[in-house]
Amino acid sequence: MYICITEVDAVTKIVCTAEPQRTGPSMPAIKGWTHIWHDSSTWPVSTAPDGTYLRAPKYYGTCDDDADTTIAGVLQVLTEAEFNAAKDAEHLARRPYPSWIGYPDTMTWSAPVPRPVDAIMNGGNVRYQWDEATVNWIVQTPAV
Repeated sequence: MYICITEVDAVTKIVCTAEPQRTGPSMPAIKGWTHIWHDSSTWPVSTAPDGTYLRAPKYYGTCDDDADTTIAGVLQVLTEAEFNAAKDAEHLARRPYPSWIGYPDTMTWSAPVPRPVDAIMNGGNVRYQWDEATVNWIVQTPAV
């Protein structure tokens, strides 16, 4: 089944929005849990002065059909349609520029124009930045 979970304290298993995770973060022990994606477009998550999360970070995935979904940290059981709609919305929220091409299976985006071969990220020595106005890579101007 499709589910959405959040972090719990590693020892107490109290949900991250109820108390700080004093012994470290952990995921609920859900039978057959497989993480597929998470809502990183809304990260970082703000915390109260004591370290309690003000909003639950959400992790989406699947679990065994007979898994106990009433334990602390399980936020929602979803239909396949709800799961896919949430995944599509998250993927769109991560879109860096309107012209970029999305790959929903990997939750990634790519520029419509390849990065120049002399770019630092390709092993070269030139820094480029994306320019949406020209839909192309331009040489990054050093700050003065």
